[in-house]
Amino acid sequence: MGRYRPKRTQKGKLDHRKAVKVKRRKKDLDQIQDEIKIVVKKGLKLPFDPDLPGLGQFYCPHCARYFINLNTLRNHERTKDHKKQMKRVEEKQYTQKEAEEAAGLGTSNS
Repeated sequence: MGRYRPKRTQKGKLDHRKAVKVKRRKKDLDQIQDEIKIVVKKGLKLPFDPDLPGLGQFYCPHCARYFINLNTLRNHERTKDHKKQMKRVEEKQYTQKEAEEAAGLGTSNS
């Protein structure tokens, strides 16, 4: 008796890869920047949500992530990923006009 054949994985299935990619999608930078502006402007308090980790009370607005407790949030704030994300979020937000010009759809003065 030889070895049994290992079960196949989802490695070659494109539809599975796409589904996982969409499922784990994070917020874009412009969405995070808009959210931070609203929170700073209004000073919103987070509502209790039993479906989120830590009842939705421990949130990092720069990374758009929820944490289970305050200690975990504080540890996250010291990480390299969080510091890089803070720099990305602090950059100037692009306007629709700038995006169109970069794509070649804007008006040219030449």
